[in-house]
Amino acid sequence: MRVALVSQEYPPETAKGGIGTQTYAKAKGLAALGHEVHVISRSPQGGRCEYRDGDVCVTRIGDFCHRMPIHNWAVDCLTYSAEVAAEIAALHVRRPVDVVEFPEWGGEGYIHLLNRPETDRIPAVVQLHGPLVMCAHVSGWPEVDSDLYRVGTSMEGTCVRLADAVYSSSAYSAKWCAESYGLPVEKIPVIHTGVDVRQFAPLGGSQESRPTVIFVGRISRNKGADVLFEACCLLARELPNLQLRLLGRDKDHLVDNFRARSIDLGLPDLLDFPGFVGREQLPSYLNRAHVFAAPSRFEGGPGLVNLEAMSCGLPVVIASGTGAAEVVRDGKNGMLVPPGDAQALASALGRLLSNPGLRAEMGRAARRYVLENADSESCLKQIEAFLLAHSRRSSL
Repeated sequence: MRVALVSQEYPPETAKGGIGTQTYAKAKGLAALGHEVHVISRSPQGGRCEYRDGDVCVTRIGDFCHRMPIHNWAVDCLTYSAEVAAEIAALHVRRPVDVVEFPEWGGEGYIHLLNRPETDRIPAVVQLHGPLVMCAHVSGWPEVDSDLYRVGTSMEGTCVRLADAVYSSSAYSAKWCAESYGLPVEKIPVIHTGVDVRQFAPLGGSQESRPTVIFVGRISRNKGADVLFEACCLLARELPNLQLRLLGRDKDHLVDNFRARSIDLGLPDLLDFPGFVGREQLPSYLNRAHVFAAPSRFEGGPGLVNLEAMSCGLPVVIASGTGAAEVVRDGKNGMLVPPGDAQALASALGRLLSNPGLRAEMGRAARRYVLENADSESCLKQIEAFLLAHSRRSSL
């Protein structure tokens, strides 16, 4: 199968979140299964280039900025979608593409899907990660009366309507798209790339001497980093040697405020901030911690980093009512707390940190859940089967 994966995010140059992580895992996984994989992604420098990433061919394309100034996100999405369509057409002329996949976010497939001919149509699949319509109603961005919302949701809705098939990284995102864009929810299977259970595994080494809560991701309010800090400040009254370790990029410039606040509260050693940590080092950091916390206010997918922590045998504490909550069996392999509730989060963390037996039991259950439901090896085979079923090869 010759597959084109379209994603503005593809590591290392443009990886910012789950879309880039899943695209990379799909590209590498499908190539390892013997398929010819082409990734079309945005160039951070603006120019076009092609290179090999192992068995994957990557094409970085520029945007419309070299032709005219782009002043808003909606115009950028529309014009970039045209650049994507042109690149797919050129790729298909060189050698026919069996299936092309887009994320719904950003409407990258909009022009291609609108412009498909009746003959020689490339089958197209859309994966839902966290649709704009959901983001607007859950997080408040963008405002529902804005041009960005009107244009963005129109592009998303058109993409999922014209795609030959749609699948979702979570039931949460599938439900939003079904209700907002008129798709039958039963026709949107939930499939994601899962995690590498061999890389992310219990290492059996010693944990930190101090009770340690670890967070991995963008250090932002949307990810609940501020609520987690407040919860740890509350919990430190009972556990004065508590340590909160934040791994990731400080998107909202919160860390300096956290440090100043912890000093004011007489907790100068509460916060540990190593910054961004590569995937090779991440399993070691996770294994040294006692509890993983990711109280995101908004999460469209399962949160692969949550699954990575669970795969390492850590109990997780997640905010309820998001796509991430779907992987947590409350009280079994982790705990769910209301989003934005620092007191409830502190209580859940305190219960786990004060009870080693419960922590170990939940950690084992977390690892078992990932092995049974989110092993990347089996997840990628599900994605392969889905793409094959909707590709040109299905009619051969």
